[in-house]
Amino acid sequence: MSGDKINNSNDYGNDFTISSRKDLSSINPLTEPLPARYEFYKRLKLFPWWLRYNIGIAKEAILKDKIIQLGTMMGLQDRWIRRIIRHAVSEFSKKGLGSDYYGYHNLDHELEAAYFTLIVANEHYEENKFSQQDIIYLFVAALFHDYDPLKQFDKPHEDSVEWFLRNDDKIKRFINDVGISIDIVIAIIHRTAYPFRGKTAEHAEKRIEEIFTYAGIPKYDTQTREHYKDLGWFLSVSERIAGYALGGLERSIELARTNAHALGWHPSRINEESVKYFSILKEEKKMFERVLYALPNEYKKNFFDNVAAFKEGWAKEIDIRNSLKRKEISLTSVIEKIEGKNGLGIDTRESVLNIYRKLHVPIGIKSEKRFRKSLGRSDTILISLRVKNNDEDSSGEIVGYVKGGRLENYQLRHGTHDENWGKKNTAYMEWISIKPGFWGETGGHLLRLEFLKEAKRRGYSYATSYVHRNVVMQRINKGEHVEIVQKYDPDKLDYYRADLSIMISPLEQAVEHNKSETVQSTDMTNMEMDKNYPIID
Repeated sequence: MSGDKINNSNDYGNDFTISSRKDLSSINPLTEPLPARYEFYKRLKLFPWWLRYNIGIAKEAILKDKIIQLGTMMGLQDRWIRRIIRHAVSEFSKKGLGSDYYGYHNLDHELEAAYFTLIVANEHYEENKFSQQDIIYLFVAALFHDYDPLKQFDKPHEDSVEWFLRNDDKIKRFINDVGISIDIVIAIIHRTAYPFRGKTAEHAEKRIEEIFTYAGIPKYDTQTREHYKDLGWFLSVSERIAGYALGGLERSIELARTNAHALGWHPSRINEESVKYFSILKEEKKMFERVLYALPNEYKKNFFDNVAAFKEGWAKEIDIRNSLKRKEISLTSVIEKIEGKNGLGIDTRESVLNIYRKLHVPIGIKSEKRFRKSLGRSDTILISLRVKNNDEDSSGEIVGYVKGGRLENYQLRHGTHDENWGKKNTAYMEWISIKPGFWGETGGHLLRLEFLKEAKRRGYSYATSYVHRNVVMQRINKGEHVEIVQKYDPDKLDYYRADLSIMISPLEQAVEHNKSETVQSTDMTNMEMDKNYPIID
């Protein structure tokens, strides 16, 4: 597309800054600048990560280097790429959306999207299907398509992204340096709105057409307008499959878990919803095939292997749940004894460690060495979820666990200040971990109740943990004596406290009731794979 059709004066940007900021407050009320002291603190807190990043050993640094190498090979200016990536990394990191953020739309996703988009765009560029200017537009839009640093929810809102881009002087300078239009960058980003149907698509389409007019593209020039919308569609498909193609199954599971948390899904729905997510791409077959065509075989294989793994995982979950419903399998909770020099028995310890390694917990002990050491502490509370071999034998396979201990043994998430710290009256409960297939069968509920009961038995007055805000609110609405001590936006992984002195009587009754019956759900009878979700061919 010829550059002389594009209005680079950005009068529309100035108008948007003045008149639309108030409207955005309903979408993201946190758009006021952060206090300088907070910015300083964030930089100080991130200093160890910045060292690893600048040395080149952080995963974000490795991605950065790959982007620079590929971008310069495609004709982008080396120094310009370095500076714009540095700004993106800095902004996402100091606003809390860096490596320590538990959410899908973070810095890693932006860098993966930018790198992946360059990979697939390169093939089209070499075949003269994309111009040099198209490549620059795609790269900048990919790098900042989720640029909503003060977002209220994990999923960014494109209107809010537009506001931040138009009000970031450095980004505007980077865009002017390469002679492209910020309006076109923003129009491309609006086309990445997902799912692109219904009211979401209607709003995006209207906004895109308005922006094209402000950019100086006449309404009759439908060819140019459609071209830039196609670039946005190309980016939309690319950024949605980037992480699943660039990484292995472990990375894909991590992405699925963070996405599930952001959307408030129960863990039992991760594989099913992931299968739906990939299958919906068939509705965009034309662009999906266009992206796949340009994808190197290595990444194409990664993507299809990961998609197949989610489908296989879902099928296994259905088999397990049906077995539970037919009472071919039943579950029970066991308070594990940690005593003696070695603490747990070898089989129990290794079973728990295997689950720990495979399930990515958002909050908890990240180091396996520390986790293993904690399994030998006499003050550790460990409740396992086991398959019952028979009514008398509770020594079956461990399929889940919950672990915790004295609050003072843990490092809380930044921003959490517990008034009971140092009083030794609070038990901290780590993330409940259950194997896929056994989630959703009230096993998690049973583990939590047993943990709270055991904490009370050991003399604790309170129990605390981190959990999704929706879960806490559901418990409060059911009458549990739970309070949110510290809220976290946008990932909504909040710190809560339970008063054991008030809760314990109904808890004891609930635990005994659950232990007297087979743990099972009410809506999983004879589940089958839904044939309406055909996996990508």
